[in-house]
Amino acid sequence: MKNLLALLLLLTTGFAFAQTTPPRGSSYQDSVRASTSSGKTVMVNGAPVNSAMDFIENLTASKTHTTFLAAVRAANMVGTLKSRGPLTLLAPPDSAFKQQLGLRLDTLMKPAHKYELINVLSYHILAGEYTIKSLTKLINDGHGEASILTLAGSKLTARIDENRNIQFTDETGGKSVISQFNIEENNGLMHLITRVLVPKDKAM
Repeated sequence: MKNLLALLLLLTTGFAFAQTTPPRGSSYQDSVRASTSSGKTVMVNGAPVNSAMDFIENLTASKTHTTFLAAVRAANMVGTLKSRGPLTLLAPPDSAFKQQLGLRLDTLMKPAHKYELINVLSYHILAGEYTIKSLTKLINDGHGEASILTLAGSKLTARIDENRNIQFTDETGGKSVISQFNIEENNGLMHLITRVLVPKDKAM
């Protein structure tokens, strides 16, 4: 009987300790990880993306977004993509940067062109969560197209193309399609897009 009482006491105090112990760390991201420790994981180009992590953490694990991540670091925009959000990130692959910008990318990565780089990267970030469903509704409500404001202060035009994909047209007339969508992060959503979006006043 004594052994049984001792066991019950141990279990009770252990449960109370677990209930009152705060999650490790005090940041928003740590709190989210504690509450969603079994965060959903999806595969993006062969790399795992965990919904309990932020944009920067998941981009770091990606082998196809190294250029985008390097540009974010060069522009000192890591804090933006680690912020509480919610944000929607439109992420182009490394191949798009090389094909569209070529040697111009090396120039953009230099400190003297920091603000130009910030403008281009901010053109790929939307304030709030834009799911495929909400984007489609905006397009339908706009009778076939929607104008969406980016963090750069410039707009993108969203339409549904002939293949039923959501397509963004930038201010220079460039078109980019969402290739993978609704990738959950702990501070927003990421959609993979096929091309780099370029604002008109910073045309490459």
